[in-house]
Amino acid sequence: MTAVDRAQVLVIGSGAGGAVTGLELAGAGADVLLLEEGDRHETCEYGRPAPEAMRTLYRRRGMTPIIGTVPIGYVEGRCLGGSTEINSGFWHRTPPEILLRWKAQFDLADAAPSELERHFEWAEQQLSVGLYHAAWPPATQRMHDGIERMGWSAMEVPRVVAACECRQPCASGCSTGAKQTMSRAILPKAEAAGVRIATGTRVTRLIIENRRIRGAHVVQRRNDGSETSGRIEAEYVFVCCGPTETPALLRRSGIRDHVGATLTIHPMLKIAARFPEPVYADRTPIPLLQVKEFWPEITLGGSFFSAGHLAMHLSENWPALGDRMRDRDRIALFHVAVRGTGRGSVTTGWLGADSTDIRYELSDEDVRNLSRATARLSALLLEAGADEVYPGVHGLPTISSATESIRWLDERLPRRSLSLTTVHAFSTCPMGQRRSRTAADSYGKVHGYENLYINDASMLPDSPGVNPQGSVMGFARRNALCFAATLR
Repeated sequence: MTAVDRAQVLVIGSGAGGAVTGLELAGAGADVLLLEEGDRHETCEYGRPAPEAMRTLYRRRGMTPIIGTVPIGYVEGRCLGGSTEINSGFWHRTPPEILLRWKAQFDLADAAPSELERHFEWAEQQLSVGLYHAAWPPATQRMHDGIERMGWSAMEVPRVVAACECRQPCASGCSTGAKQTMSRAILPKAEAAGVRIATGTRVTRLIIENRRIRGAHVVQRRNDGSETSGRIEAEYVFVCCGPTETPALLRRSGIRDHVGATLTIHPMLKIAARFPEPVYADRTPIPLLQVKEFWPEITLGGSFFSAGHLAMHLSENWPALGDRMRDRDRIALFHVAVRGTGRGSVTTGWLGADSTDIRYELSDEDVRNLSRATARLSALLLEAGADEVYPGVHGLPTISSATESIRWLDERLPRRSLSLTTVHAFSTCPMGQRRSRTAADSYGKVHGYENLYINDASMLPDSPGVNPQGSVMGFARRNALCFAATLR
């Protein structure tokens, strides 16, 4: 990339939205330049120890705080392929109920299940979406037994993984190449179609003249660690930086109308369970089932496991639980997730003009649902044969009986004692035809600008209640093909 570069279409971000956008627009004959702030990594570089993986693959080394009365740890990828490189690979289409809700509340056009089906099918073919190919791992089987005994509805969640070998945790990148991430399944095809990719390149501002984007100011990192500034001129710009960095970039550039003020997340609380015999959770895939009995408000499922993950979880009550590390072969990690009803925001941060400030306040309904979800998952795991359950709640080290678990159906877990995380954020630049609630139209074109589009998780009007990658890829392809038709 030169000091001043040019492209017909500039795509900023290489995750689920940006990769699909680049591939489809290049396939339609457009000259596409795709920028990624992080670096390109080969498959052989994945699967390294967690500290190294967090340094190389994650934004802020995996330590991005969401500020609020209850702080929430947020993680996202910062590498070629974005968060698809480090996520669980679980796949969901946007549920019909959610699409109806978005139509009613945001006047989102042309987004019925029948209109999105071909885009979901395309993505599922590209990513080899399917069920686990072998007998269920022990932790999954245990969870299934508990679900059966509770009489609840559940599903094995499809994954974007072809013949998973589980040599390393997915959170450190798939070292076998089985997980079909953007860097493996989509971006090579995009480059073959003519997309130019520049990694190590951060966009600091968009260049705007008379409600039209002329390009972007960028900072590119050299191999020796030094940086050089440059400018890219473009006829069209697609911002696909993710649910926090997309609104931050737009706001730094002076674009603020319904941008960054409507963050939604899936607050998650981890629960560990110790079983009488080994389950070897660090050597087998993440538990593959999700309980849907209480969806969309509550989902119960599995979580990544490693010695480090377990130690972090037990640290909430370390004096009482530290010795459980000796039993880690018998322990698996699970999670409860709720469809957040609180509201948050993304603004430029107090650490500097280029930093990002993320805030979210749990609603009373969030706390109530987290409490009920903890009661239900704890009861399920005890029915599955666990002898102890360890919620991520300071001051609540163990649950070892049904009575101890079910109390939280009626009582509330102490708000300030919750240890929460999330990997699902969205809705910071919602799309739809209702101008009073949205930043962009139903196809991602930012209101009031001739040639500016968003095409990532920030455009989802509200929480989808499921893992969002399928929603992002389905809508991104729909939007990209609509835009490509205008070029032709």
